[in-house]
Amino acid sequence: MRSDRIRLTGIAAVGHHGVLAHETRDGQPFRVDAELHVDLRAAGRSDELADTVDYSAVAERIEALIAGEPLALIETLAHRLAGAVLAVDRRIARVEITVHKPEAPLTQRFDDVAVVVSRDRADVGLSAVATPSETGEVGGIGGAGSAGGATGSAPADAVLRDPDLPASFAVDAVLALGSNLGDSGATLAAAVDALAAAEGVEVAAASPRARTRPVGGPPDQPDFLNQVVAVTTTLSPHGLLDVAQRIEAEHHRTREVRWGPRTLDVDVITYAGAHIDSPRLQVPHPRAHERAFVLRPWSWLDPVALLDGVPVRELAAAAADDDGVERLDDADDADHAGHADDAGGGPAGGRGQSS
Repeated sequence: MRSDRIRLTGIAAVGHHGVLAHETRDGQPFRVDAELHVDLRAAGRSDELADTVDYSAVAERIEALIAGEPLALIETLAHRLAGAVLAVDRRIARVEITVHKPEAPLTQRFDDVAVVVSRDRADVGLSAVATPSETGEVGGIGGAGSAGGATGSAPADAVLRDPDLPASFAVDAVLALGSNLGDSGATLAAAVDALAAAEGVEVAAASPRARTRPVGGPPDQPDFLNQVVAVTTTLSPHGLLDVAQRIEAEHHRTREVRWGPRTLDVDVITYAGAHIDSPRLQVPHPRAHERAFVLRPWSWLDPVALLDGVPVRELAAAAADDDGVERLDDADDADHAGHADDAGGGPAGGRGQSS
């Protein structure tokens, strides 16, 4: 077994993890160390950045999870950090994560409380580590590789996942909701509740809603309400898609017109940082990188979110429809619902897999 490793130590952020009320309310500092097992021979020979892991992306992912959804246990935080780091780059074979909680609520004098976990790719349901030929090293010589990125196609080092394989522990996923028929505000609220009630799914957070102008589809359609929901799930990617399509069906979603009016659209945008390409499901969603009606609410929900390594907020700013996205409060939602009833339809902004 190779001993090449990349170590990141002391990545610090304020988080709201803990079982006590003051911990989730006030927050406290956390530090994370990550040790990545990576074959560094190609990078050593080529001196090319493309032949090694982008550890700035690893650090961003760690910081985002520390500062993100509050969790009761640092053991859970360590689990999720391990899965997120392994999903950054297919060349990472194993990772050790240490979560430090130096201000843990103990009455005794102490220096630190820490949890250490070790996970490989199989532990988190990801495909095997990439071989040298898969990452650009041909005949023992490090190649330039592919930068990849959020372009709607998988980068060369993409993590490829079996869409029917359930997760061995809860992984993160992002879904996009859209509606412009009926009481759209109530429909989105009901969809979030249905996701939360689904077996194997937990809703971590939901974005503010957005009013968005239709993109494509028949003319003279009313505006949409759009929302992005972050979940954790133990379901397989296809299992999560089944839940999304069941919720659509419960709201009488039909597909007579491409990008046409709909009561509800529920699309799977990302799943565990993996790439999936099956007849039923493509993840990341193939048009998410260019749709502000998905990107802008997502950036409100998670300002440091990445899509194939590119900041979501930057993708939103570059999207052609960004000027047609308006952030709403609850009163605006209610007003939109009345107009949608009068207008009689339009395409859901969150269209994609289910279109």
